[in-house]
Amino acid sequence: MPVRRPSKAEIEELGRRRHLHLTEAEIEDMHELVCENMSLYDQLEQTPEPIRESVPAIRTVGTRPDKKDDPYNAVTRLCSVQLPGAKGKLSGKTIGIKDTVAVAGIPMAGASRVLYDFTPTMDAPIVTRILEAGGHITAMLNTDDFAFSGAGHTSANGIMLNPVDPNFTAGGSSGGSSIAVATGLVDIAMGGDQGGSIRIPAAWTGTVGHKPTHGLVPYTGILGFDQTLDHIGPHSRTVEDSALMLSVIAGKDHDVVDPRQPSSIEVQDYLGALTGDLRGLRIAVVKEGFEMPHAMEEVNYAVREAIKLLPSLGATVEEISVPQHLDVPFIWNSIAGEGGVTTFYAGHHSLQNKGWYDTRLMSAMGRGIKSHGGDFSPTAKAGILVAAYMAEQYQGVFYGRARNLANALTRTYNKVFEKYDLVVMPTTPQTAHAVPESPDVDRKTFVRIAMSMVGNCAAFDLTGNPSISVPCHDVKGMPVGLMFTGRAFDDATVLRAGHAYEQAKRRG
Repeated sequence: MPVRRPSKAEIEELGRRRHLHLTEAEIEDMHELVCENMSLYDQLEQTPEPIRESVPAIRTVGTRPDKKDDPYNAVTRLCSVQLPGAKGKLSGKTIGIKDTVAVAGIPMAGASRVLYDFTPTMDAPIVTRILEAGGHITAMLNTDDFAFSGAGHTSANGIMLNPVDPNFTAGGSSGGSSIAVATGLVDIAMGGDQGGSIRIPAAWTGTVGHKPTHGLVPYTGILGFDQTLDHIGPHSRTVEDSALMLSVIAGKDHDVVDPRQPSSIEVQDYLGALTGDLRGLRIAVVKEGFEMPHAMEEVNYAVREAIKLLPSLGATVEEISVPQHLDVPFIWNSIAGEGGVTTFYAGHHSLQNKGWYDTRLMSAMGRGIKSHGGDFSPTAKAGILVAAYMAEQYQGVFYGRARNLANALTRTYNKVFEKYDLVVMPTTPQTAHAVPESPDVDRKTFVRIAMSMVGNCAAFDLTGNPSISVPCHDVKGMPVGLMFTGRAFDDATVLRAGHAYEQAKRRG
């Protein structure tokens, strides 16, 4: 069937919106010329796309579990996906996958009614690697609506409750992933991180969350946010399990270009790096990491007490100042908001790169927005309105300024890492939020709390450095996260630090 041709009235309206100032004569001519060009789209539409084959796994689709089996709302759908005969590092391990990652034959919605039960026909590369390593995928896991919150309260499937105390949220956006490992629903889970969405819920639930270096793990087949911020990584109960998973999913995708990945990647021995000590490492305590908005003094105190343990493990620890760190909230806000919304409206893809395009997803997202845009969460709606206004009034200038400042922040931290192996600070400036009122009761508070915890985490989404949150001391019974960050592609040292602290804490 031919591509639908525009009417003259549509050409006139398009010209008006694009400030082309078309005359009546131009409208006549342009209508004919544009319709001529559509014949090339007719040919494109009739040409079959290349097919990405998925591994021949046995795939069974289930439903959401009963409340008694999932009281904290971790799971969007039970499933069973396993590659017969596959043996490897993940043999015997049950794996949960965030509801933003494509698993062929298993519905994926990004926890939103806008993309309700879209079913991928391909596996994300990380899914293929998990299956080939013997992993058994048993659940799709809850997230904030299109990952557009760090608080864990915006999912169309309901608030993700904290297993430590269900009067509090689990954090987001990958709250379901942290809940699932904390409660033993799965052994290891996958989560995404654009502003802290792996590390925030890890800190708030007392679990481990590792954000790998930007580009170390291929992101193809995962709902996109802003390409410069997109990360995927593991949640687990122990640092060892995060290192195990990273050893499976890390590395260049040689089948399909992922524009986030450099031309070559050296994969380290992540499990072998877990020595249990920090001998020879220089660690910088970033003063500004304790000065972020919404900081709780009790959290700062707990993290500083945890840091006191590091010299006994062999590290040299010094405090430094990185004034630009305090600029992170306003830099990240523009990139995540304007970049993320642009990606949403392009069907969760960033255009103008040589990566794989899931055109079925692009179509489903476009149709979903047109028919169910009112079902975006209040947080997403506010972000969309800000991004639309800034794009129309300022043509991306502020996004560009923010990206330039993010690059400068990266250079600043690169200089820090010339002297120090790691930096350390609180994962989040506060403990878990109390479960909020429904947006029908207090929409403004519902929106305002969504990003109040991202500052420290978001710094290293901007720079791309590897970062891990491990549980340290509790505050009034609620967990607090200690965050180590290291040089780009030196995830092994970051995992080593997290593991050494974890083991020392267990020893008391």
